[in-house]
Amino acid sequence: MNSLIDSLQLFGLTSYEAKILVALTQYGSRNAADIHALSGVPRSAVYGVIDRLNDRGIIEVQNTKPMRYRALSPDIVIDRLKANYEDAIKFCREQLENIYSENAEHTEENSAWNINGVKNVNDKILQMMESATEEIIFASFYPSLTRVIEVYPIMDAIKDTIHKKIAMGVKLKLTGREKSHVGDLVKEFPGVQVRTYSNGKRTQPLKGGILVIDNKGILVITINDDVVPISLNATWYNGKEHVQIFKHFVDTEWESSTPFEIG
Repeated sequence: MNSLIDSLQLFGLTSYEAKILVALTQYGSRNAADIHALSGVPRSAVYGVIDRLNDRGIIEVQNTKPMRYRALSPDIVIDRLKANYEDAIKFCREQLENIYSENAEHTEENSAWNINGVKNVNDKILQMMESATEEIIFASFYPSLTRVIEVYPIMDAIKDTIHKKIAMGVKLKLTGREKSHVGDLVKEFPGVQVRTYSNGKRTQPLKGGILVIDNKGILVITINDDVVPISLNATWYNGKEHVQIFKHFVDTEWESSTPFEIG
């Protein structure tokens, strides 16, 4: 019963409202004194709770002396709670978006934010790519990212978003260490521009890369594949100075790399 009370509160009911709703569902039509005794809700609070449940449209009031109350059928109760919940979500989203839009220009620039964990990094990548209108660049791509997607299917949504953006005409550019590391991506994302660079004398490959969106946003991703499960962290940079610095090195790597051709 406690689990039911807790679950009903997720629909926005208070603890008292949930307890009285359950009592009326279980015992049928009752007066206020009965409701107090059966639900454990203090007598002084019963009438106020009943009024709120009636306003929600999930109980009925019988004009008898004393007045009696009964819960509607579970199907109707859940449907109305769900509708109220969805209306609340819609209202909150609209209000928060309005507040966010009004204050977007005041967002602190030239700051760096650390993002830890696969889901959080995945969500940030998706958010950034969704905002792309011109160009998406993955620089110094390392195959561990593919391994992360294999371990954490949630990140497969990145591929879906890339396909959508390419279809919308957004350019996708990618640099990788070896041809074998990027060949599959060329096949998976037709139209992607890919270049590869030699590892030279460096024995340890880069584990991560840089995501650049429309020369406006930078996300530096680091991958630790020496642990199980693989961990993922990132740093998001906000501010044109940061973007200019990282973009300089990304462009330099691009120009010094070799265009990839499927052999």
